[in-house]
Amino acid sequence: MRKIMFFSVVFFSSISVLKYFTGGNHITKAVDDVNLQIYMNEFVVIKGRSGAGKSTLLNLICGLDKPTKGSISIENKAIEKLSNKALSRLLSKRIGIIFQNFNLLPTYTVYENIEIALDPISVKREDTEENILPILKQLGLTDKVNCLPPELSIGQQQKVAIARTLAKKPSIIFADEPTGSVDDETATEMIQHLLFLKKELNLALVMASHGGTLDKYADRVVLMQNGKLNS
Repeated sequence: MRKIMFFSVVFFSSISVLKYFTGGNHITKAVDDVNLQIYMNEFVVIKGRSGAGKSTLLNLICGLDKPTKGSISIENKAIEKLSNKALSRLLSKRIGIIFQNFNLLPTYTVYENIEIALDPISVKREDTEENILPILKQLGLTDKVNCLPPELSIGQQQKVAIARTLAKKPSIIFADEPTGSVDDETATEMIQHLLFLKKELNLALVMASHGGTLDKYADRVVLMQNGKLNS
């Protein structure tokens, strides 16, 4: 039997995965024998058309879904073998996720949306402002601290989602089409902020994209087609 070796992130662990979905007698290979390694402080763009399998791959890598076969290792931990509690701890403390639809709480202020993300990692209250305010300043959101998400532009909401992720000080950040809802100028601004903070925090960035906006900023671009990855 062929051994599938798939995905390693950050601390040079090894990886490999498949993800199949079944419907009746039909099998869809959403992720088909993908092998990839991502290293500390690297910016990798996974590029492909809608339906290529990018979102499924990101969900697998960051532990939101489990592979049909194969293994995914982050910081030398095979995440598909972790207990729910251990996986939750890893997601809370080491992995940052920027969702395409932001997932902001509409009745919480900008500050509260970020603060609540720090609760699972038990950041001391006296350290919370020290974590949050510099990031909001860097992203140009200092004057929006007490605003609610519906009072912000789409670009500002995306920046809040980025700030919420960065406040946890993760080792690696995954983002699914992070610039898909904003204009080119705002997209460029957000990417530049992320790249600056990537360098400052020495973290890895993995982003899925269907366009070419991110290509010139990436350390590496890999193409995904029909569930397969080509470097």
